[in-house]
Order: sequence, then C-alpha cells, then structure tokens
Amino acid sequence: MQNNPAEKILKLRLYGTFSAEWSDGTKLNVRSTKLRAMIALLAMAPDMTRTRSWLQDKLWSLSGAELGRASLRRGLSDLKRAIGPDFEALFDVSHDNIALNDDVVELVGTPTEGEFLEGIEIAEGGFTSWVDEQRNNRPQLISSLEFFNPSDKAGILPAVAVLPFLQSFKRDGENVLGDMLAEEVSRALSRSQLIDVISHLSCRNLNMRLLSLADVRRALNVEYVIHGSYHQDGECFHLDADFLDTDSGRIIWSRQFSARMSDFLNGGQEIVADISRQIGQSILSTSIELATSKPLPEVASHALLVSGVALMHRLKLASFAKARPLIEEIIRKSPNHASLYAWLGKWYVLSIHQGWSNDFSKDSQLAIDCTARALDLDPDCSFSLAVDGLVHNTLFKEFKIAFQRYDRAVELNPNDALSWLLKGTLHAFIDEGKLAASYTERARSLSPLDPHKYYFESLSATALLADKQYEKAYQLAESSLQANRRHFSTMRAKIVALQGLGRTKDAASTAKELMSCEPNFTVSKWLSQHPAGSYPLGQECAAALREAGVPEN
Repeated sequence: MQNNPAEKILKLRLYGTFSAEWSDGTKLNVRSTKLRAMIALLAMAPDMTRTRSWLQDKLWSLSGAELGRASLRRGLSDLKRAIGPDFEALFDVSHDNIALNDDVVELVGTPTEGEFLEGIEIAEGGFTSWVDEQRNNRPQLISSLEFFNPSDKAGILPAVAVLPFLQSFKRDGENVLGDMLAEEVSRALSRSQLIDVISHLSCRNLNMRLLSLADVRRALNVEYVIHGSYHQDGECFHLDADFLDTDSGRIIWSRQFSARMSDFLNGGQEIVADISRQIGQSILSTSIELATSKPLPEVASHALLVSGVALMHRLKLASFAKARPLIEEIIRKSPNHASLYAWLGKWYVLSIHQGWSNDFSKDSQLAIDCTARALDLDPDCSFSLAVDGLVHNTLFKEFKIAFQRYDRAVELNPNDALSWLLKGTLHAFIDEGKLAASYTERARSLSPLDPHKYYFESLSATALLADKQYEKAYQLAESSLQANRRHFSTMRAKIVALQGLGRTKDAASTAKELMSCEPNFTVSKWLSQHPAGSYPLGQECAAALREAGVPEN
C-alpha cells in the first residue's frame, strides 16, 4: 500500500449523517449512496479490508454475479475519478480484496451523535441486514458491567501443539535437531498470555508419520498444530513447516524457514522467533475473522478472547468499541476464569487513557471492580495481579498497593512480561530510571508475540526517559507509533525524547500533531492526572511539552 504523500487524514463520520472530510478541510466528493455505503462497509471491517465477493453480496446481489462484479468495478472507477490522486493513498485494491488504508483513515464521532449511517438506505437484502445489525448492536462506550451466571466452559485460550520436526527421508534413528527446534518454539509460544501450548513431552510421544490429524486432535485436544520436516544443506538447514487448523483440516500456511546449524546450536533464536511470530499472527487474524463473521454465541471462546484483546489494543474507536462485547460474551460462557475480568478491567483503563470514557469516576470504579473480581476468583493469577496494579497505579495513584501487586506477580511467575513492564513503568514514575529501564527491557524480551507490542514499546520509552536514554526512548516511541500512530501517551513520550535530544523543531511538529488529535489536551491537566505529575520525571515531561508548544491551560 502506498504512503500518503500529503500526510492527509480522511475523517469519516458514521454516526448521524455520513460525512468524509480530509484533514485540510476539503470534503470527499462521493455522491453515490452505494459508494458511500461501500466506504462505510470497509471502515467497519477488521483491518478495514473486505473481499470483493462480500461487497458484491451486500451492495449488488440483486444484479447477479456477472453484473455485480461489473458494478463493483465501475464503482471503483467512479471513486478513483471522484477522489483523484489521493485514491492510491486511500485505497488498496487487489484481485480478491479491497481495503482502506487505516493509516490514512480516522473514524470520528460516537454513537451518541445519531443513528448509524443515518439516511443511507439501500434496497439490497445483504446491506439492509448488515446495517440493521449495526444499528441494533452499535458499539457503546458508555460503561456498564454485569457479572453473568451461565454454565462454565473450559478452554478459553487457543491450544497449539508443536510436533517434533522430522528429518526428510529418514525413517528412524535420532532426530536431535528437529526435537530441539520444536522444544524451543514451544517455549517461545508459552510466553504469550493468549496461547495455550501443549507440553513438548506430550508432543514427543506422537508419531506424525503414523497418525492422522484427527488422531492428533483427539490425543491433544488442540485447535492448531504445526509440524514439518527439515533437510541439511552444508552449514545450513531448511525447515518446511505446515500450520494447520485441526477442526477443519485446513492448512493455514505452508512456509520454509532457514538457519545456520551453528547459530541455532549456539543459542541463536532468529528462526525460533520467526516461526513463533508467524504462528501468533495467524492465530490473531484467524480469531478476528471468526469473531466478526458469526453471531457471538456461535464463536469459540478462544477466538472471542484473542480477537477482543487484539481489537482493544488497536486504539481506534471502531475497533476498540467492538472489543468489550467480545470479552463480555466470553465471560457469559466462562464466568469463573479470573483473567477474563482482568482483561475487561484493562479495557476500562485504556478507555480512560484514550479519552473515550464518559465518566472517569464511574469507569475507574468499574475497572477496580473487574480486577477485584479476578483476584477473588484466583488470588494467585499473575496477570490479574498485574492489571490490578495498573488500576491502582494509573487511576488511583496508589503506588504502594501497585508495587505489592507487581512484586507478587513476578514472584508467582518470573516470566510474566506484563508484570515486569508495569513494575518498570512505576519505577520510572518515581525517578528510578536504572531499574525502570532494566525491568522494561526484560519485559520486551519475554513478550515476542503479544498483539500489543506497541504498548510494551510505549511504556519502555517512558522508562528510558527516566534513565535519560533519549535516543533509545525516541526509537521505541517511533516504533510504537508505527503500529499505533494515534496513541497519545506515546506521542508525548516522543516529544520529551526529541526535546532531550535537542531536536526542538521535530518536537514542535509532533506536538502539533498531538494537539490535532487531542485538541483539549493541556500541560496542567496532564500534570494533575498523571501518576508522575508530582515527581521530577513529570516536571521534566511538562517542561518539554511546554517548550514544544503544548498550551499550559
């Protein structure tokens, strides 16, 4: 997808009367009701992407297959003509899919401003059903919390089995390399809060040369399996791996990975990280597809959780609003799992941090109610302890309680990446920069697969500011913003890092961008609300923001 050379943002308003306006004030000149509807259909999709056949079904099903395809092609031509040179930056069109560039599009407005796509009515059954569903189940950012009484179900995380990789053309004998590689991939995957990994010892007992996929599913009760074979080529080895959905038998992907034998045997983890990353990304995208294509009661618990967590960390209003119903649905199904309430508590924290909360006091109370419920169910859940510490730290400024929660969490689970991250951030707030940088670096090393990598990088940048490592803080903030370009706290960290580096013009430019995204932001408001506001780090950040042009009041 091409970049947006003019760095313009298209602001789409979907509640009330539809509008599309560039950030420079010019309106998108699209008069056709169906083409406006198509833009809305794309904007509300996961990753703002739809297949051509899906769009034809919603907008041109009455025309038949051939005419429907022709109508879609003609519609794209009309859009290209109406939008002009900006079309290439705004749309990504392929043989199978049509997408909006989510780096160029910003959804503005809330459900309180009117009916979804008010006034847009199209006499196509597919579109009518879709828009009615959106209107009847529109995202609500107004807080409400219920605790449900359904029957409990096990298996809230997607389960993965990594079978020992076989040596090509070899039927018996030792298979040390394949066994080691599978064990290392299993270990890397097990660090994620969102994946259940079958123990390597259990997987070793299965022989994929003799068992069918159905046998593996019955034996291990997993949703996904990765297996394959490798062959040596001099100093290198090449692994041909298949990643499978055990329920359907579908091959999700089939890829080759390569590494030098000596590098892997001497501790090099590049091939392990690459395989693990590909697995994590595939589970994420598959879960979102499942959770957004079926009625929620029909979606498997593991898909609800993974997609809910992923969508809440995108920090775009449309995606974020979709996350809470997914997490609440899995709570209905599995009300006795502590971590689910912790995730819901984190949703409320993020809602407040992004300025989307309608009632700070009420949502803060809901957040702490969620984490209290999580700890009631399992006082020794390290993830619940970490999120409860986050609530006490950032919403109530109760540092002593937060430290107790983080210390207990890492005592119970030394590999809990989130606990180390939040513990390090709290040390940053109270100007213990060395500890802050050390703990957040450890957190990033323990969290290679989480869908909210940007969050780890953002908080790590704050820790590095406390340690005066401005260049590294800037690099992490920039990397974080590439994944989530409108995360406000990361933009503030970037401004402070740039000021620390003496790059005042760049800091002023970033401050201008911050104010365009968050026009009501002021230094005094930030100081009054931020946990570090009364500490030297807070004062340093406030001074940097002022110098960059952020207003005091």
